[in-house]
Amino acid sequence: MRTFSLPRLTLLAFVLLVTAGTMACEEASPNLGRYHRGRTLDVAVMSMEWVPELRYSTIQQTVTPPPDSPCATAMPAPDPAKAGDPEGKIRHWRISPTDKDLQLVLVHLKVENHTASSAIVNADEQAAELRDFASTVYRPLNISKLVQETTEAPGPLGRSLVFVQGAFELKRDCGVDGWMVFEAPKDTKFKEFRWRASDSLTIEF
Repeated sequence: MRTFSLPRLTLLAFVLLVTAGTMACEEASPNLGRYHRGRTLDVAVMSMEWVPELRYSTIQQTVTPPPDSPCATAMPAPDPAKAGDPEGKIRHWRISPTDKDLQLVLVHLKVENHTASSAIVNADEQAAELRDFASTVYRPLNISKLVQETTEAPGPLGRSLVFVQGAFELKRDCGVDGWMVFEAPKDTKFKEFRWRASDSLTIEF
């Protein structure tokens, strides 16, 4: 697979800082970090991590690409309810599993378009699937429906995360780099990841 130097787009219009040291990594697979090509899109699962609860703080609105960037129009509109305050106010958020027997699974993705002049992607709850060895299907959570504001800071802040969610346009040689959130019973072993938004491809683990 060729490598490209791309303008990177971040989605859902805000920057997230997550509590450091709370995540456990999925066992390494030789396909992690490798691009798989569909009809239009190239998709790579970079990593998979488990966390019992996701806490983060929004610190600013995502910086859009410069106006002369070929990817400038691919940014979705901000969600003002979740974006960082324009005056720099920090807001704290929490996402919990929908059941006490489940944990969150964070999937780090890169999705790129090197084929079509433009690709419209709708990263909704049907956009992707995780499947275990019993063929049970796990779909992305709708972050907007589950996130709760809290007064509690997440603790020491580590790296940033950006959610891949919502409808957006990828022009040729543009890509997105971010995370989808799933939930599953703890210690579930996943067999494959399927991408279904504007394309169809499967990545086996």
